[in-house]
Amino acid sequence: MKLIIFLFAFGLQYSFAQLSADKKLKVDSLIQQYIETKQFSGCVLVAKNNEVLYQQAFGYANKEEQVPNRIATNFNIASMGKTFTATLIMQLVQEGKIAIDQTLASILPEYKIKKADSITVHHLLTHTSGVGNYMMHVNFEAERHQLKSLDDVMPYVVAMDPTLDYVGQRHDYSNSGFIVLGKIIEKITGKSYMQNLEERIFKPAGIKSSYIHYPATFIAPNEATPYLAYTGKTFINAAAEEFPAFSDGGMQSNVIDLYRFAKALLNGKLLSPVMRDSMWNGKVATGRADKYSFGWVDEQTDFGKRTYSHSGGGKGFSSDLKIVKEDGYIVIVLINNRVNPREVTNNILRILYNKETRKPEKYLENVLMEVTEQKGFDYVRANYKAIIKEKGHDKTPNPWVYIMYSDMFETLKDFDKAFAVIDMGREEFPKEASMYNVTGQLYVNQKKYKEAVEWFNKALAVNPEDGFAKMMLKNISSKL
Repeated sequence: MKLIIFLFAFGLQYSFAQLSADKKLKVDSLIQQYIETKQFSGCVLVAKNNEVLYQQAFGYANKEEQVPNRIATNFNIASMGKTFTATLIMQLVQEGKIAIDQTLASILPEYKIKKADSITVHHLLTHTSGVGNYMMHVNFEAERHQLKSLDDVMPYVVAMDPTLDYVGQRHDYSNSGFIVLGKIIEKITGKSYMQNLEERIFKPAGIKSSYIHYPATFIAPNEATPYLAYTGKTFINAAAEEFPAFSDGGMQSNVIDLYRFAKALLNGKLLSPVMRDSMWNGKVATGRADKYSFGWVDEQTDFGKRTYSHSGGGKGFSSDLKIVKEDGYIVIVLINNRVNPREVTNNILRILYNKETRKPEKYLENVLMEVTEQKGFDYVRANYKAIIKEKGHDKTPNPWVYIMYSDMFETLKDFDKAFAVIDMGREEFPKEASMYNVTGQLYVNQKKYKEAVEWFNKALAVNPEDGFAKMMLKNISSKL
């Protein structure tokens, strides 16, 4: 029997049904496995069309004060915010105010963005423009807390060199592209990006508690604090690491508001079904088992269903929103920790479709950190292959494991161990440019630019086409 739940925190009512007892038990058990293996902390919502089937909060919005997460708790949704920007753009297309094939030079000529006469709205929406990532600007890290508007960010966007040889060459994920899209929205409407969100999406969808604010505060329980949870007892409060929020991501939202957003798209409240499907349908291969559309990912899953989604992640946040249009399912996961959220949403969908889930496992870098706590880093360095075998991992760590393990020590301000881990990785993968680039980045982060240049050049010796090394050498040339 359906119940009407009055959510006083949101000031409205909505229909609430229940998963079957068997499926609810499976979802509960699944999340408990994530808690045990990955220190999962966050909120989960599952809905079918106009009915919420499952919603639950887990863990702490503030670990230091033991303040629990609530369903109403807001999380930084990071790049999931790109779906809102794409929806705003498609509304303007629907209204005839811009065209998908319109060039950037014809809309924002005042910024003189490189190759603007070739870049179209389509390229920006599909990450094929090559305008890059403004966050890699040499001054961004030092100046990011001063940025409060898209106008503040645009100089960093304009300063970056193209990342593609020619526009449309391939999918090349670009935060800068969605900053430019946000600026297009402001230019066409004459209103701020936030005003457009409020008037064009939040109000018609009934979104009550989402926002972009400066600076990020993370005051629990209304806002979840971001964490890097390395082991059960070692974690880092990552609030200071969070980037400012703009049209490329970083909105504060919660599972109920995101459900309203998804439901409004399914119900045709924000876009006509034809325009919505044009936004959702895949356009460009990403190199994975999916296609990127206009600010969304179109994937034919291994459990036989087509999903439209977007995830997000920061230093201490992870998020994913998946929609199965065919059946009306909506699955939302918000996490205040660095966990792969797509793995969680896919497993929940497998439960909904009576498929076998994939058992959550500890990340290998977290396993290595646990052994470091127990027996010391020197033991890990001397025995890491035996540790991997003992812990049930049947293959050598890939380069990413070394990068993440090193990053843990860097965040803990233990730079000697951070360098030592990358030395281990370089021994294992001597022809992997990232092993040299990470060493260079470690030196950059300590403002040791001469040493950084040496290591970025070593990366180029391994791979002369390595874009990251080229970009970093250019960025730090003014620092020498």
